[in-house]
Amino acid sequence: MTDFIIAIPSDLLRAGMYTTLSSNNNKYRVVASVSTINELRDEVKNHPFAAVILSSRLAGDGTIESWRRLHRRYNDLQIILWAENFQDVLDFQCNTNKVDGFLLTHARYEEFERACANISRGQMYVASEVAEYLAKNPRTQSFRRLLKSLSERELQVTQMLGRGIRVVDIAKYLNISSKTVNTFRYRIFSKLGVGGDVELTHLAIQSGLVEIDPTQRYD
Repeated sequence: MTDFIIAIPSDLLRAGMYTTLSSNNNKYRVVASVSTINELRDEVKNHPFAAVILSSRLAGDGTIESWRRLHRRYNDLQIILWAENFQDVLDFQCNTNKVDGFLLTHARYEEFERACANISRGQMYVASEVAEYLAKNPRTQSFRRLLKSLSERELQVTQMLGRGIRVVDIAKYLNISSKTVNTFRYRIFSKLGVGGDVELTHLAIQSGLVEIDPTQRYD
């Protein structure tokens, strides 16, 4: 039996997921349902082997960093990412070691069921729309070069800068000082040969690191 933690801000959505999973009580067990990252931290202490259905917006732009820290401590946790948009998919794909399942917030009931079933069998699940998006936005040579040239933290800062997030906010989300963010920033400029934030944003978009229109869907 697979234990699930539902980590979604919306009460209504959490209730729907809970009902769906509980109807398969011979396969799944919902051990916790939480609406904040702090509640999730508390629950994974008691359920370190659970599969977490995680909203990409649970802690705003700090969700990735919060999850990275949790997963470093409890590395048997699995994750089904409940992504608001394609940018969130890219961010998690680039900045976390592993995502076991990708769903978008407008996923169909059948997709949610398949994702949970796959995860319980130890298999990955990628929603068809996400797979199509990634296929239409293949990792180019420039993207691969960019990934290789930057450290894990530099890549994270690059994505945030490319999305227009201010230095002071990046510092808050990553729990580091603004001075440290600027140190990363200028190191990134030097490594990538760019003169400032505008050039960096253009490079991030051109290389596929930042989605130019996060709300765009491929029908």
